[in-house]
Amino acid sequence: MPSFSVTVLSLVTLLCTTALGAQQPEATLKRAITAYNGAASISVQFNQTVTNPLTSRALSTSGELVRKPPNLLSISFNGKDPDRIVSDGSELWVYLPSTAPGQVIKIPAAAGESGMLIDPMGQILSAPAGSYTITDAGTAKIRGRATHAITLAPKSSSSLFNSATLWVDDSTGLVWQLESTEPSGLVRKITVTQFRTNVAVPRSTFQFTPPANVRVIDGGGMLGGQGSGGPR
Repeated sequence: MPSFSVTVLSLVTLLCTTALGAQQPEATLKRAITAYNGAASISVQFNQTVTNPLTSRALSTSGELVRKPPNLLSISFNGKDPDRIVSDGSELWVYLPSTAPGQVIKIPAAAGESGMLIDPMGQILSAPAGSYTITDAGTAKIRGRATHAITLAPKSSSSLFNSATLWVDDSTGLVWQLESTEPSGLVRKITVTQFRTNVAVPRSTFQFTPPANVRVIDGGGMLGGQGSGGPR
């Protein structure tokens, strides 16, 4: 029969392990927020698949996202008709010739990112940790990296997504994969193939000039409801 001291020690260990486990999802999110927002600049190469569960139709694409705090953003997609989404700090430009040729939408930058799911990772990690109910979603290897997964459920009914799962690097706190479900039912999965922080980024990266013969639409009045921009 185990001694009383061994039994007490086992109980204490169990209680401590349980407490640490309960805190782990919150700690993981805070590490991800710190890693993302603590960088002077971020450059991300990504693959993305957006699936419509009603039709089972999936659209896959890839591209590059560059962000520089507080409000500079560039998302460039690969493909025959390369789409671009650019925030120059004042205006947000949404140019999607692959699906909406001949036009570019111009929106005030602050209104655009608050009313459209432009940069899911950045928008999720820019919100306070207290904005979500957080649960542990296990561990996984993402592109050879050990990660802890957490699932976030927004506490606000006006959120741009219903739930999101993030796979956070155990060593760096960087998010290597994200899967979110949007109010429309669309499921968006983003896998990062390259993540660089604190890189030199020329100011021209965040400049956008509408191509010739492209109509510029003032989209400031389009944000009365929730929208879904890019990555598309």
